[in-house]
Amino acid sequence: MATIIAPPVDRKASERKFYSRMALFLVFVVLLGFGPSFYLRDIVPSYPRPNPTLPPAVILHGAVFTIWMALIIAQTQLIAARKHQVHMRLGIAGMLFAIVMIPVMYLTAVWQVVRANQPPFTDPLTWTIVPLAVIIPFAALVWGGWANRRNVQTHKRLMLSAAILVVMGPAIGRLPIAPPVLAGFTVQLLLGLALFVPLLIWDRRSLGHVHPATKFGFGMAAISIAIPLAVFWGNLPWARLAAHLPGIGA
Repeated sequence: MATIIAPPVDRKASERKFYSRMALFLVFVVLLGFGPSFYLRDIVPSYPRPNPTLPPAVILHGAVFTIWMALIIAQTQLIAARKHQVHMRLGIAGMLFAIVMIPVMYLTAVWQVVRANQPPFTDPLTWTIVPLAVIIPFAALVWGGWANRRNVQTHKRLMLSAAILVVMGPAIGRLPIAPPVLAGFTVQLLLGLALFVPLLIWDRRSLGHVHPATKFGFGMAAISIAIPLAVFWGNLPWARLAAHLPGIGA
């Protein structure tokens, strides 16, 4: 059966709605995952993996990623309002902010060792592979989005993929969907990839095929979860290497 492609005018209007709604949906997922342990800590009951403490480093990490998600919403709303020049100026600030996020991601990964906030099936050093595996895919997607900022269709998909990437593991991983065992963790990581389903459907409906940028984004997300799963299921000696990472346990 042939895929019906919308006329250009209708497609642009639908496109603005799609990306705006996806940004809002991702924020909703973040609130679901981190509400009990961060945003609404001590207000609502915690999930099985609460934050044992909220030291300044964790608060910084949460604030940085909250700002990132706010930027994603602002950018999609600016496009929906057809304020392209403001969108482009804010995009420069967003790129600079993304550069700042990368060392924050690294430091949060290594500093969590002393907090021992990992699930019971692993140890703090081995657990560092989960957040660290996201850094390079995130950097690749954000840089790709920036490099293709004049290629609107590629740019939008890469930036949305970067937003999905930082939401899918941390937020969905905290939802009480599966027991805190390796098999359950695997299910929740794989479930995070379902956040790409709306984008895949949108591509098929609007273009008649899956855009290469969407494939790249999905591939980067798949890599970010394949690496930790290989370490856990293969009992790879990642902890030995992690013990020598700069800043570990600080």
